[in-house]
Amino acid sequence: MNLRFSFTKSLQPAVMAHGALKKGSVFAEDRLFNWKESTEIVSFIKRYMDYKGWMSPITAKKLEWEIKTRLPYTVKTHYDVMVWLDANFKR
Repeated sequence: MNLRFSFTKSLQPAVMAHGALKKGSVFAEDRLFNWKESTEIVSFIKRYMDYKGWMSPITAKKLEWEIKTRLPYTVKTHYDVMVWLDANFKR
């Protein structure tokens, strides 16, 4: 498997969805998103995929790529990242 970023490996067993989550429940508006911290990105992708009901490792890689390369610097919180992905991420 050819991975762009090394921390994607830890996503593989954990992308199984457990049903959709409520929008604001796990994406706090007061928690800052540190896109340089790999464990935070992995954790966010897991929660976002659960929220959407997605299970594909390919989708997880696409989300990772979007966050690492296209996420604007003005997006600061976990909630803002969720809103931005809802508006801009095409599966």
